[in-house]
Amino acid sequence: MSSKMPNLRPGLRTKSHSSQAALEFLVAYGWAILAVVVAVAVLAYFGVLSADAFLPERCSLKAGIVCLDYKVESYRVILVLQNALGETITINKLTISGNNQECSDSQSITLYNHEKMMFTIQQCSNGAGGQKFNGMINVSYTIEDKLSHLVSGNLKAKIVSGSSVSDQNVCQNAQNNGLCGGLDIVYGDGYQDACCGEHSLCCA
Repeated sequence: MSSKMPNLRPGLRTKSHSSQAALEFLVAYGWAILAVVVAVAVLAYFGVLSADAFLPERCSLKAGIVCLDYKVESYRVILVLQNALGETITINKLTISGNNQECSDSQSITLYNHEKMMFTIQQCSNGAGGQKFNGMINVSYTIEDKLSHLVSGNLKAKIVSGSSVSDQNVCQNAQNNGLCGGLDIVYGDGYQDACCGEHSLCCA
């Protein structure tokens, strides 16, 4: 007389298969999530996901003085401004601040109503080409030789390398004679940085 062992737990095999399938599902999706995390980390490391990468470019001032155009280079800023105040003004000082630096131009220039003019602020240290510049514009002006006024605005732009603002011979002579520290005194703030960035001379 033969006897067979009864199947006491008929659902055991089904439960085992379900657990294995769930584990495989979690492992597969775990690797997928890990791959996404690694990809995001790589993009963030190379600055692709930096907030600066999506910074909208703009040049804006309060009503009265209009910023028509702009260009931010590594060592200077070029602005095209228009007088829309309805009367003659004299711009006495333009200051650009941002990226942990400040540069200015104190040349007085008269602008008639609706007249526009290009301004170049030299000896800046805005950063390397390709980076983002996020800063402020301050315009000090007088109306027909009366009281002084100050108008401020925002300047956000991609930095371009631009043309040289330092002379290689001047930089080389300063380095040869140990006079690099005096470049900013003689030629204005930022000149030594320009020598370093443009010609790899007088680098601190």
